[in-house]
Amino acid sequence: MPEANNETQRFYQNLVDIGFGEEMVSHCVLLRQEGRTGELLHTLQNSRRELLTQIHAEQKKLDCLDYLVCWLSKRGGTNH
Repeated sequence: MPEANNETQRFYQNLVDIGFGEEMVSHCVLLRQEGRTGELLHTLQNSRRELLTQIHAEQKKLDCLDYLVCWLSKRGGTNH
């Protein structure tokens, strides 16, 4: 059964790579082991939504920063 073990390891590593903490990783692993796929999908989809919200917030900051850099560059503000 090396394939199942390998799949389990990949699943675990993916959760770690996502940035889930130990508690969330354990929760997801338990849901998978118990065959509670619907609940696992719901948990992952919620995490995806939260991550996307964070990405959008960071993108807004980046857009503001780009605007300031562009605005100052056009004004000739190149004093360092």
